[in-house]
Amino acid sequence: EEEPNENRTFEYAIQVESFYDPYSTTPLSPGDIYAPLLSQEDSRVRLVSAGMNFTLAVTESNLPYIWGKNVCLNPTYSESGVNIRSKPVMDSTYPRYVPGLPPDLSIERVACGTHHAAMLLEDGSVWAVGVATDRPVPLWDEAVEILAPGLAEMDELVSFAAGFGRTAVVYGAVGGRRQAIEIQLWSNEEFRQQGAVRPSWLDWLEGRGTIESVRSVHRGWLHSVVVTEEG
Repeated sequence: EEEPNENRTFEYAIQVESFYDPYSTTPLSPGDIYAPLLSQEDSRVRLVSAGMNFTLAVTESNLPYIWGKNVCLNPTYSESGVNIRSKPVMDSTYPRYVPGLPPDLSIERVACGTHHAAMLLEDGSVWAVGVATDRPVPLWDEAVEILAPGLAEMDELVSFAAGFGRTAVVYGAVGGRRQAIEIQLWSNEEFRQQGAVRPSWLDWLEGRGTIESVRSVHRGWLHSVVVTEEG
């Protein structure tokens, strides 16, 4: 079946009348799109990031949308039975609303890896959707928390970036030192809540005496690029 907003731009797609408020008590009809109805003023894009074959955007009204290849669950998929050969996910050529985030917290930064999209909220927590690191489980239907609030100092935020399967948060600490946290999207909730690690490159920079000058971190497939004040 042809998608209703195929080949239309993002700004146009989030204004069409076929988008619906996810908090509405009115039940949706089959085929309705699960996303808020936005005014023209609310549809302006505030944050945007691109992954391998998908895009994440946040509007001025603090609503996250995602679209691209393999970014939404296939409702006909089953791990057993007649549909065992079908894909667990399917493409979306129009922006789909991402539910699950705390409703009263602003999304401050977004970053996409190869197969996941991460959102940094104003309280320092990080939420994500995508493909889990520990096994190929698609977690596109609802954002889950992968870093608890309070660990990253938002007042001293330096960098928020994602690459491949990891997301890196760099922030300032007491004495001007830089601290960094790397996190991943796990299917196991315990792993998500306890999986934050200190990256090994921090020790290397500390040994060189340049840890205070880290400006940003960029993750590749199997490597990290750390940019310092010295360039």
